[in-house]
Amino acid sequence: MSREFCVNHETMRKLVVEDLGMKSYKRKNVHHLNDSIRRKRLERCIQLKARFAPGTEDQILFSDEKLFTVEEASNRQNDRVLASRSQDIPDSIKYIDRVQKPLSLMVSAGVSANSRTNLIFVPQGVKINSQTYRELVLEPEIASASEKLFQNHPWTYQQDSAPVNASKVSQGWFRKQNIDFISKDDGHHQAQI
Repeated sequence: MSREFCVNHETMRKLVVEDLGMKSYKRKNVHHLNDSIRRKRLERCIQLKARFAPGTEDQILFSDEKLFTVEEASNRQNDRVLASRSQDIPDSIKYIDRVQKPLSLMVSAGVSANSRTNLIFVPQGVKINSQTYRELVLEPEIASASEKLFQNHPWTYQQDSAPVNASKVSQGWFRKQNIDFISKDDGHHQAQI
């Protein structure tokens, strides 16, 4: 704004902060939600709210995966180096190396109000598809959750709708195991007791 109005930067800062009582906020990136997506999300929330009675949220096991990259974090706006001249800064400090495919580690976990699964570390280079998801996540951790985490009481598995989670193979595994889960199509699958 100071450049646009040809006013000294500090004068503009004082005008905005002190005289107008305003602060500068950074804009945030968010997912675009059109009306159709908003309606679908609202319908799904209404279905889930109707399904779970108040006080039963401790019977839900939420799961997710996170890909951690092993690369130095950088904030171009705030990551600064003080020096008299740019040439005086060693290259090892001046530059942050980036590679096209940084080393990474995928971790999966499930949590409920009163329990959690073990952390599952997906081996480097393993592509997560329906088969590896079943072998690395579902069979070792989720299959035993009823006994280990919920002492054989009723419980429900909730995951996001990532393609591997929403696949017919993964959804079929829950049905075969008779595990109550929230499916991608109808909002839920009730286990047969």
